[in-house]
Parts: sequence; structure tokens; C-alpha cells
Amino acid sequence: MKNQWRSLLIFALAIITFGSTTGFLSADPAAPLPRDVQDDLQWSTAQRGIAVVIARPGTEVSDYVVNLAKRSKLTVFFQSPGRQQVRRIREAASQAGLLGKRIFVELGSLDRLHLADNLADVAFVDETVAADVSEKEILRVLRPGGRARLGVKELSKPRLEGSDSWSHPYHGPDNNPQSTDRVAKAPYLTQFIAAPKFSPMPQISVGAGGRIYRAFGHIAHKANQNAMLNTLICASAYNGTILWKRPLKPGFMIHRNTMVATDDHLYMADNESCKVIDGASGKIISEISIAKGIADGPVWKWMAIEKGVLYALVGATEIDVTTRKSDNPGLGHWPWGMWQGHDYKNSKTNFGYGRTFVAIDLATKKLNWSHSEKEYLDSRGVCMRSGKIYYCSPRKFLAALDTKKGKQAWKNTDKNLLDAIGTNARAQHYVTGYATTTYIKCTDDFLFFAGPVRSRLVCASARDGQLLWQNPVGNLQLVLRKDGIYAAGPQRSSGGMILDYATGKVLKKMPWRRACTRATGSIDSVFFRANGGTVRIDTESNTATHIAPMRPPCQDGVIISDGHLYWGPWMCGCQLSLYGHISLCAAGDQLASPGSASPRHEPGEGDTKTVAALSVRKNDWPAYQGNNRRMPKTAMALPDTLGRAWTFTPPSAAMPTAPVTAGGLVFLGDRAGVVRALDGDGREVWKAYTGGAVYFPPAVSGGRVYAGSADGRVYAFEASTGRRLWSYRVAPTERWLPVFNRLISTWPVAGGVLVENGRVYAAAGIAHYDGTHVVALDAATGKLEWQNDSSGTQSASVQSGVSMQGSLFLDGGQLCFLGGGIYETARFDLDSGKCLNQPLENVSSRYRTAFYPYYPEYGNYVSLDHSFPDGRSLVFDASYEGNRFTWLTLVAPLPPGSSKVKKDAARWGTRRGWSEKRKVLWQDKKARRFSGLIVAPEKIIATGDAGARKRAPFFSLIRTETGEEVWSEPLPSLPVKGGLAIDADGRILVSLASGQVLCYRADRGN
Repeated sequence: MKNQWRSLLIFALAIITFGSTTGFLSADPAAPLPRDVQDDLQWSTAQRGIAVVIARPGTEVSDYVVNLAKRSKLTVFFQSPGRQQVRRIREAASQAGLLGKRIFVELGSLDRLHLADNLADVAFVDETVAADVSEKEILRVLRPGGRARLGVKELSKPRLEGSDSWSHPYHGPDNNPQSTDRVAKAPYLTQFIAAPKFSPMPQISVGAGGRIYRAFGHIAHKANQNAMLNTLICASAYNGTILWKRPLKPGFMIHRNTMVATDDHLYMADNESCKVIDGASGKIISEISIAKGIADGPVWKWMAIEKGVLYALVGATEIDVTTRKSDNPGLGHWPWGMWQGHDYKNSKTNFGYGRTFVAIDLATKKLNWSHSEKEYLDSRGVCMRSGKIYYCSPRKFLAALDTKKGKQAWKNTDKNLLDAIGTNARAQHYVTGYATTTYIKCTDDFLFFAGPVRSRLVCASARDGQLLWQNPVGNLQLVLRKDGIYAAGPQRSSGGMILDYATGKVLKKMPWRRACTRATGSIDSVFFRANGGTVRIDTESNTATHIAPMRPPCQDGVIISDGHLYWGPWMCGCQLSLYGHISLCAAGDQLASPGSASPRHEPGEGDTKTVAALSVRKNDWPAYQGNNRRMPKTAMALPDTLGRAWTFTPPSAAMPTAPVTAGGLVFLGDRAGVVRALDGDGREVWKAYTGGAVYFPPAVSGGRVYAGSADGRVYAFEASTGRRLWSYRVAPTERWLPVFNRLISTWPVAGGVLVENGRVYAAAGIAHYDGTHVVALDAATGKLEWQNDSSGTQSASVQSGVSMQGSLFLDGGQLCFLGGGIYETARFDLDSGKCLNQPLENVSSRYRTAFYPYYPEYGNYVSLDHSFPDGRSLVFDASYEGNRFTWLTLVAPLPPGSSKVKKDAARWGTRRGWSEKRKVLWQDKKARRFSGLIVAPEKIIATGDAGARKRAPFFSLIRTETGEEVWSEPLPSLPVKGGLAIDADGRILVSLASGQVLCYRADRGN
């Protein structure tokens, strides 16, 4: 008996000790956090970005976390091993409407914080737990310049050693778009995906001091670009947060070299002055103007900064450009009659033409010297290096100016040289590129003339301008590297090439670039546009690899600054999967996650093998779209009129998933990471939290509910009670990053889950270069049955593969989802996990998807092609952005001997009338787009919106035989994608983007 009591005592002490360490038990669970929010905010000076909060498990920290978010614009990340503490903060953040928006709460050991490297702006670590969190780990997640309070100790993250800036539009004053950054090396991982998604034309970008500056011009070709017309933004180089934005002066064509970034300031010149803008606040702290009498006028044509001196070409007033808004909905393509003046007809008013150079001391703002020419100089033909400004007057001369004295070092009027450089060729075309592009680059020894308006590549001596050699191809995008001149050849040419500096001899061949986008270089790569996506030339092996989901933006290309690579935002919709301002970083050791205490499989509460029965009745809706084939149909007969039975409104307005139904309950998730069960009267039966957003609805099977979360995990709950049974991390490690200001795993389970024959299937990932991870789990235990972590690299030669870009479904006995730009549909064997897609050895993206979790406004429409037993088909096709769609149509059976037209899965090519030549039995001609459809006997249940601009949401019943609308009512907000369900009792559920769930059933009053 003594031994029994002794064992019980030891066991009790062990529980208490374990509880005090992990937070599962706490002696004082309500002890408030002894920190002052306002004091921490004043100390940090950070009002935007990402804040990390760490406190002792058991401490009451909810008020602090919520108030930190409320009193600032910070996104707050809290991590703790204390499960009760994590739940309390999630509850408080949910009640405040901030969970999944501005507050993210993660369960995990403090040995390893679940954030990407160099991400957070500030960290607050409470003194009571400071000893449990290493300074090294805090510094790992802090961005350079970020600060931390680690107990009473203060830390600051130093600059990344070996990082470079992109201080001028072409990297430096020499116009050579080649970075010296030694940090941004392949292989890569996504660092962030951020706003803005789309931008007007033109665009020009620079970066320094942990900030990326982007100036947007005067022409919007689509309505989604209007918000950024004539706007300058400053974004964090590490997490993409827009720190500030300010208007630019309308009428000034910005696509020129008149923007320079330093660690602390941005110098932005226009037709009045050079504005000196504080990098931290966006406020103009001074202006530099050119005194009257020095130049033809006050307009800044070109400028560069070197060693504290501002050099500029200034001159007379130019053609005023008109700001053009757009009413065009949708994503892609634009007209090429882009702006006035691109034809360069008049030297006096051409963009960037001037006659006077000036040098200004930035410390004193005094003029060091000025130098004027009689002839007009083309700022596209100006560059600077090693104490010389090189410039040309078209067909007149090429010259060099000494930057110390402001005196001409040499001038060359040789006819052979001028004939070789030639006149401006026709540009402003999607193949050639932009007429406003700079066409001169230099090294210490050579000057190079190439680009959209040049008919040949010309090399001249930097010492005297002597013509050295020519190449007959002119529209080459040059990147000057130590091992040669990397010349990305124009579309439909013989290809690109690597040339010898001294002779112009072709050393090696390269693939040709697609269309207009310029080439840029990092320490181990040259980037340019592929036929969809981005070509990355591995410079060591001279092999072309592929970054498929995004293409370099037209004017900028890929820029490299502060240890990272940057794409976007986008001006078009050309073969993209990812839209926005996107950054990649060197993967380094972020995949290994040494010391991570979080296992992949985590058991839940109680007996996880035994659950209360919850039957899936005939005509219930237990999966997204009702079944694993995602073909939305029901055998339930519908009345002619419906009435609203109830409305469920959650405490936060997080966007819900579509609903599913089983056993008289309704299940759904939301973007706050909450999974809920509602009863038949709309009352909440239970709720449970995951660590991240739930984008697609749960699946119900065997008395269990399964959900995939943006935290990279699959969760299983007891369907009747919400008891947590187990979770499994599909993501290879814990690494969170911001996607449009929401923190998610680099490998979110974003496409939902699929349950089939006792297995749960899930896929995790954003883009192929991060890795795509597909698993099959035992549905009862959550134990791994198979995994495929190799499909992200289907082709080893071009390093491209499957990107996780769609919800899971079954097709032909295979596990499927939209696979990104290379593979229209990713396909896996259900029993082995083998990827069944044939590897494609080319650098080309053929398909477009804007994945609903990240782009709900563009991915909100469903397509339908339902065949009836008699051969008739009910068809609705909508491109993923909804700009192009067919009318909902019932067509007659196929004529004998004909076959169905194959449609691309994302319906990019959708046109009105795009279908087989079949007799139309009826069409819905109300210009309605459908976000949800269910085919029932004799009727169709439909939700969607009407009107391209108004987007008036509706819910209706349509008679199948005639297309007649028999009942309809407006909805209070837009319905979510596929957001319809029906249960065995005839209840129809509708999920709305506002967060509400509506229930309809037969209107008993009629």
C-alpha cells in the first residue's frame, strides 16, 4: 500500500512539474502579464509589421496581445507550449475580431519559433520566460534592424553580412542590373506574398536599408490597378508590409532614372524638384531644385548618387502624360498605345532629353558644378562609373564627363560609331519592350548599347568612345558579369548568348527570353521572362531552370536587395499563378529546423480510436461539393419557394468555408482557424481551433471531422463533441510567413482534405520551389501511410514541378488538384502516392490559376459540366477571375460521332458560347456569375452575383427543364466559393463572405 501511495505521489508531482513547464496545468493561470503595451510600443517605434510575443505558460497574456494589436497596426504572433494559454488567447482574439487577421497564436516549444528567418520587426519576451528563449533564436526571426526586449535586455539585429542594395533603377549608376548580394543564393523559399496585387504602368523600383520603394505611373489597364495610379509605396524588404505610401505628381512620366535609395532616404525627382523623403515615415524632409539660368528648365531627366554627391541631367518641360483610369474588370493584358510621347518625335519635349548636367553636394545642397551642351542629350543613353558620366546625343556624339571637375574628358563624333549606335528603332511593343528603357551600360573599360530601341548591339571603349565591335541583334537585355556579357535574346530570335567583352565572340548560348521584360542578375543567377513564369540561368552550369508561378514584372524584372529577390506587383495576367509583391530568400537551413520540438503526429484527448457514432445519412452533404468528385448534385426534391430558417453570425467576421452536413449537424471552418458544428436550428454545438486559416470545408466520415489548416496540419475531431483526436503536420517543418498580411505556413494545407476508404488525403505547399508535400493518413489514428515530398521537382533539369493550386478531388481513381502553371492537374496514385504526371523538361508555363485561398476575389466562381442520363448537359464556365464566363446553359445531347471539347481546368480560355456545337435548349441571359450550384431533381440551387461592377449577390432556384427562375432573394453579402450544402432534412445552407451562414428550407407559409 505504501508503494502505491508513493507511486501516486510521484505521479502527481510529475504532472504538476510537467504542467508548470508546459502550461497544460498552471498554479496561477490568471496571473497577468507584467508588461505595459504603450511602453513597449513607444520603445519599439514600430507601428506596422510583425511583432513576436513570448510569455510564461500559464500567464494571462490575452489582454496584452489584443491591446498590442488594437493600439498599433502590428500583426502579432504569439507562441507557447501552454495549450490552455494558447486557447485563451485565441478566444480573446476571436472575440475582438482579430484572430487570423492581426493575431496569430501558435502552439509549440520555445526551442524554435515557427517563423521564417529575418521576418519580425520587433519581439517582446517576458522576463519570466527569457531564460527559456535563446538570443540566437530571437535574432534569427528578427529582420535586420529589428529590435527585441528579452526580459530586461535589449537586442538589435545587425545588417545581413554580404547583402547588397538595389539603389538605382538599374541597380547602380552604371545601369548594369547585376547585384553583388552574396546572401540571395539558390535554392529559394518564399519569404512573403504581399499587396499590392496589381499595379499601373509604368513601374520603377529601388531598394536599400531594408525597404523596397515602388513608384507606379499613370495608366491603369484594368480596374484593379486604379488604386495605385501615380502612387509611391514603401514596403518592408523582409515581410512585405506597406510602411507608407504617398501620391506622385500627375503628368510626369516616371519611367526613367530619377529615383535613388539610400539606407535612410529616398531621392525622388520629378518636373519640379528632387524630393528627399525620409525612408521611415515617407515625409518629405527637403527638396533640391535647380536655380533658374543653370538649365533649360527645372525637369529632372536622369540622376545618380555616389559618395555623397547627387549628379543629374536637367532640362526643359516635356510632354505632359494624362492619367488614365480603367473600368475594365478582370486581370490580364492591355493595349500598347500606352502613353503620349513614346514615339520620341521632338528633342525639345522628348521624355528625358536635356542639355545640362549638375553635381550637388548632398550635405550642403550646394552646386559643385554644372556642364551644358548645345545638343540635346538622351537620358536613356546616360550612365556613370569610376568618375565618369557617359552620355550621347543621338547621331551627334558620344562623350564622357569627369565627375570631379565637371569637364568633358573626351568626345567622339566618329561617323562609324554614330552609325553603329544608330537611330531609335520602333519600340513600345510586347515583343520589343518599352521605348523609355535605358539602352546604355558600362564597365570600367567598355560601353554597351542595346535594348528595345536599338537595332544592334554596339561595344565602344570607355576610354575614348572608339567603336570596338558590333552584333547584329540589338534588342538584347544585358547583364554584365565577370565571366561574360549575358545577353538575353529577344523573342523569336536565335536565342540569347554569353559574349566575350573584348571581341564580342559568342562564348555560350542561352535560351531566348519571352517578350519585353528586362534581365537581371544575382550572384549565381540571371533572371528573365520565360514563356510563362521566370527563367533562372544557373551561371555556374549555364543551365536554364524554371520558377513557374510568377513572371518578372515588365519594367523592373527581378530585383535583388537586402539578401532577397523580389517580383511584382503585376501589370497583367500573363500565365501566372501568384500575383502580388513576392519575395524569395535563400533556403539556407530553414528546412532542417534543428531543435524543433513539434512532432509531425500529435495525439489528442482521451481515447482517440473510439468515437461517438454520427451517421452520414442518405442525401447529407459530408464533403466539399457533396462528394469527392466535387460534382454538386443531390437526390432531394426541392419546393418552389424557400424561407429563411435561421442565420448564424460568429463573433468575428472571418470568411467561412462552404458548409458540409451529416447526422443533423452542420460543419464549417473559417479563416480565423475555427472549426464549428451547428445543430439543425443554427446553434453552436462545439468549436475547435486550428493554428491557421481553414480555406476549404471539413470532411465528415466515421464519426470524425477532418480539416486542413494553413498552419500546415490536418486535424481530426470527434464529430459529435469536437474532441480533438489527433493532428498531423504535413508541412516538412514549422516555418510561417506572411501572405497578404496573414501568417501561414510555407506549406499550408490549403486545398482541404479528402477522405476515401479509411484514409485521409492532404497536400501542403504554395509553390513548387518550396516543395509540395502530399500524404495519406490512417483516418482513425492519423498515422502516416505514405507521403510524396518530391512532386515539387518533377523535372530535375529545369527544377520545376507541381504547385499546390487547387482543392483536392478524385478523378479516375486518382487523387488530384490543380497543379500550377506546368501541370494543369496534379495526379497521384491513391495507394502508393506516386505522382503520375509526366515530367516536362521545358521552361514554360501553360496554365493559369489564381488559387482561391489567397485570391478569393478572383477565384470565387465555380464551373459546372453536368451530364444527365439522357445525354443533355448543364454547363456554366467561368474563368477564375470571373471576367469571362458563359451563360448557364442546358444543351442537347452531343450529335452522333462527335466528342466533348476539352476545357482547361481553370477555365482561363472561357468565352461566351465556348462549348461543342450543340443545340441550346435554354440559357440564363441575366449576365450572372455563379459561385455555387447544386443540381437537384427538376431544379438547380444557385448562388452568385450579377453585374460586373455592382456584383449584386443572389440566391435562387431555377427550373431545370426551362431555365425559369422559380424563386430568388438577394443575399446580404457575396457567397463564398462553392458555399452551398443541403442535408437529409432538406435544409439548404449558404456561407457568405461576411462570415454568416444562412439556412433555408421549405417555406411552410406557402
